Amino acid sequence: MDDKKKSARKAPARKSAPKKSPARKATKEVEPQVSQSVVAPESPASSIASSATVMPPTGDKPKSSGSSKRNWAIIGGTIVGLVALFLIIFGVLIYKYKSDNRVVQVVANIIPYPAEKVNGSWITYATYLFETNSIKHYYQSQSSESGGQQVEFTSDEGKKRLKQLQEQVLDQLQQEAIIRQIAKKEKVTVTNKEVKEQVDQITKSAGGEDKVKEVLEKFYGWNKGDLEKKIRFQLLKQKTAEKLQNDEAINAQAKAKAEDALKQVQGGADFAETAKKYSQDSSAANGGDLGFFSKGQMVPEFEKAAFELQPGQVSGLVKTKYGYHIIKVTEKKDDQVRASHILIKGIDFDQYVQDELKKAKVNEYIKP
Repeated sequence: MDDKKKSARKAPARKSAPKKSPARKATKEVEPQVSQSVVAPESPASSIASSATVMPPTGDKPKSSGSSKRNWAIIGGTIVGLVALFLIIFGVLIYKYKSDNRVVQVVANIIPYPAEKVNGSWITYATYLFETNSIKHYYQSQSSESGGQQVEFTSDEGKKRLKQLQEQVLDQLQQEAIIRQIAKKEKVTVTNKEVKEQVDQITKSAGGEDKVKEVLEKFYGWNKGDLEKKIRFQLLKQKTAEKLQNDEAINAQAKAKAEDALKQVQGGADFAETAKKYSQDSSAANGGDLGFFSKGQMVPEFEKAAFELQPGQVSGLVKTKYGYHIIKVTEKKDDQVRASHILIKGIDFDQYVQDELKKAKVNEYIKP
């Protein structure tokens, strides 16, 4: 009985225990905080806005790149079009109207518009204008120098003369192209030292650099650089001619002919008659007689041989730039010698150039 009462009194105590649990109470107080700060759901609008601030939509990239390429293509096409238009405009001025005004000259110095082509070697319009203007400048300076009437290339008579000059310039430039091609083939070159030596010599003879500058500007409209280019070409031509004139293979036929004439003279043939028959010099009609001459009047090789001979003696073959000579001294007086000669010409360089030009493929784009 007493045990049942004790047991009944203890039972309510177990039922009231859950009401006093601090753990449950703490959980209820914490749960609202966790749900708000960690797992609270975002609205769709706020999610999109958030992602937009971090990274732009991937779909915009190709669109931006394609637009940029199109812009560059438009810019590039515009530039190409403007350049093409520029070239066409000045091409018309050059080839249709033969313009030579200052602007055209400047453009032609930058863009190599062709005037001619010789065996694949281009001759530019700028070079053509330079040579033409040099000649025009020279004619006008000569008129001023002599006090005569100024040459007017814009008049009817002046236009005719100018056309002739322009045709001569085109022919001259063709020959120069051939000479350069021959020089290249023969491996002939001109050094800066050789050019400088010639310039220094001209400067000394003229009376100084200022005088050279004055003369070049007055008569040709040139500067020192233009003079150096001209000297370089003249040296190239001279050295090329000398190399060909000393080429035994090229001159073999002329040498054989000269040797035959020499044998006849040595065999007793009359010198004057042999000269009339074989000599290619203007003196042939007079039996090769050159009259009296002093030292310094003949080319060095000819002079040396002539002054070493005694009257009545005949030389062997004497080679000069003109060809092969056979010399006979007929008289000596003081420091002078009278001699006759037979000349068999070797290669005539100017004629050789003309022959090569006739065989060349020439395209002319400028018609005066």
